[in-house]
Amino acid sequence: MTPPLELSAAAHSYLLAFADDEHMMGSRHANWIGLGPFLEEDLAFCSIAQDELGHALALYEMLVPANEIDRFALLRAPADYRSCALAELECATWDLALVRHWIYDLAEGLRWEALVQSSVEGLAELAVQAEREESFHRSHAQMYMERVVQDEEGRRRVDAALAEIAPHIGTVFAPPEFENDALEEGVASESFADLALRWFNMFEPQAAEFGLTLPALSLESSLDVRCTRTPGFADFHASLGEVISLDVQANW
Repeated sequence: MTPPLELSAAAHSYLLAFADDEHMMGSRHANWIGLGPFLEEDLAFCSIAQDELGHALALYEMLVPANEIDRFALLRAPADYRSCALAELECATWDLALVRHWIYDLAEGLRWEALVQSSVEGLAELAVQAEREESFHRSHAQMYMERVVQDEEGRRRVDAALAEIAPHIGTVFAPPEFENDALEEGVASESFADLALRWFNMFEPQAAEFGLTLPALSLESSLDVRCTRTPGFADFHASLGEVISLDVQANW
């Protein structure tokens, strides 16, 4: 059994925030399996969800022993998660799910890029592999958005979804605890503030290309955001642990 890495507090905090974001995104995407507008999208979201959960698993493996990963991922108290609000949102309509997918994957690709020269053992290799997968996620989001906004009704619905999600976008750039220490240690090569600026420079021209109304955005965020769970998280968290809670000692 491979033990977890011996990480500094800064590296642990950095990877935990990313792992929890990937976990929540994968789990939220998985909720759409069988419910998408057509079969192709059911399959696409299933594949993307599997990738995101795989990324979360790979990051959790660096944090806790292999035999504790499931309980760590599913049974922590809600207050112990460090996922961002953007990843936690239910996005109960397809419009919201699609727009969140587009926004999050633009940011996620940049976050993996910031890790391709990481000093953490094995993280650079994981980042390279994850970024290859993320390029397909971004292509999927771009392609589907292009299709949806071709008519006036599609643009109207996407505009409405974008306006609803806008207050939560900055949370994906909320820095983990000890971010400055993590940068000094070489865990990542860019600050979250720099990543937010790079994301906006990609997002703004895409939104204009799609003919969307650019909402007011605040991309500055704080650690407190990652320590605060969204409304409804407790119920979602309970649903994630519903099976493992039947017998936490069982080997599922």
